[in-house]
Amino acid sequence: MSVSTGLSILGLIKFILPDGSTEPNEWNAACDWPPDLFAAVAALAERSGLYSEAGWAAGFEIDDNWVSDTRRIGGLWADQVTPPQEVEELWSELITDYGEESLYSRSPESLKWKSIALRLLSIADEACAGIGFAPGRPLESESPIQYLVYEEFYNLAAHRVGSAASLEKLLPYLPYSLCVRVPPSIACVQPKASTPAVGCTLRSLTHHLALLPSVANVATTWQPAASKPGKPREPFNILIVPFPFHVPGTSFTPASDPERRNERPFTLKPSAWMGKATAKDFADFLIKLIREAKGELEPVHAIVMPETALPTTFANQVAAILAKRTSLELLITGVVADRENELRNMAAMYRFLDQSVASATFQSKHHRWILSGDQVRRYHLGHVLDPNCKWWEKIDVSYRACYVTTFRAQATLAVLVCEDLARYDPVLTVMNAIGPNLVVALLMDGPQLEQRWSGRYATALAEDPGSAVLTVTSLGMVLRSSMPGDTENREIALWKQPNGQARPLKLPKGDHALLVTLTSRLVEQYTLDGRGDGGSTVQFELGAARPVRYPHRLPRWLVFKG
Repeated sequence: MSVSTGLSILGLIKFILPDGSTEPNEWNAACDWPPDLFAAVAALAERSGLYSEAGWAAGFEIDDNWVSDTRRIGGLWADQVTPPQEVEELWSELITDYGEESLYSRSPESLKWKSIALRLLSIADEACAGIGFAPGRPLESESPIQYLVYEEFYNLAAHRVGSAASLEKLLPYLPYSLCVRVPPSIACVQPKASTPAVGCTLRSLTHHLALLPSVANVATTWQPAASKPGKPREPFNILIVPFPFHVPGTSFTPASDPERRNERPFTLKPSAWMGKATAKDFADFLIKLIREAKGELEPVHAIVMPETALPTTFANQVAAILAKRTSLELLITGVVADRENELRNMAAMYRFLDQSVASATFQSKHHRWILSGDQVRRYHLGHVLDPNCKWWEKIDVSYRACYVTTFRAQATLAVLVCEDLARYDPVLTVMNAIGPNLVVALLMDGPQLEQRWSGRYATALAEDPGSAVLTVTSLGMVLRSSMPGDTENREIALWKQPNGQARPLKLPKGDHALLVTLTSRLVEQYTLDGRGDGGSTVQFELGAARPVRYPHRLPRWLVFKG
């Protein structure tokens, strides 16, 4: 055994598992819990780049026997919830024979420990098949690990909305991590929805588990379905309401902060487009759109509205009314914090169950909008914002968090806010690792065209990790982006699915919403080491899109110039 300079294998494992693998100051035995072992060997794989050698380097070949044996051992671990003898032996060999080896060695001898690490990583991944999803996934048998984790997630969610049930958590770091012995301040492990079909990365090696940054970087919450998940192939019907329909220039207000380096802050005032509407007025408007949509199909499962559409307290009140008076499952809308001394731009997701709001999450925008002089002119804001300055959105971007929600059997949904779709750090690292089946991006932007920035970044997510992406903006901002007399753009949304063309969704003149149906199919995905998932990955596709027009005279509070 040769010893090289640099961080050693055991050194990194001790960092990931500071309290030992099974007990304090003991690392010779394999972790009992698969996500803990996964975190350790995934960190080895990420730091060493061994995934780039798997299957290519001489002596590191992977064949059908390797795959079937890995699945067998992983399945055994899932059934007995203790590490099989093969896992103990592999771990012991890694620690005893190679623990002092340099993590960065590129020698032919290093392929021996890299092969062991890859085998352990794949076994831990197989042991967690279906983790995070409701038991009973097609083509997979329910395992104690899958059942345990889903029950823990579900009990935690119930506890948060006032359940009287006692909560004795077996997983101390939920909802941020599946680990028991790996502190979330070091790294997190979460369930996974999609495996990239392109590229050669750590993310390409797993079907069921994702290695994520620490909670200090971004706190990721995995949320179980608020109700019993529907069938995998059941259509999902979304009513896109591109409110506000009119965005007056006075919505943008220069803040009082002193100018610095020719940059100044601005704030947004939803009151400029809300008029004198009450929460009941606004809920009534949405309910009548839902009823009109039901002439085409029913039920409507979700309403989606753009970035900054409503003040937070107002949105909470609207959600409570919709929960009581509709059969909606979800309301997703951009909100602006309306509490004094709190400036946040957030995506709010309300989940409904039994005529009440089962849960509400608020994900802050992670990056500020910077309006350049060209953008000030494009949106015709030169009378309120000096185009010779750069204007940045005055919002709080501290405490980065994101949510991944199961909303259909085997399917997850995540929401991004405008710039977060384009900025890799921090939230896109989570999106790429987990691979939500559907990503909804709430924007305050111009027309949603494939060649514009939102179309480019939606395409990137559709290719890797393979998420379907729906971007939604307000009609008011789309109309502000046209010069007087020019043909108006009316593309208020864009749909991009894996292996498909981007589809701009245009709102016809005089209409107030788009009713979009998403269909789904099950596809098989493969890891770099050749393990298929049995065709259990949900892929969403655009099934239909129809305009919806408010059936009555528009309410007085609503400004509609479209």
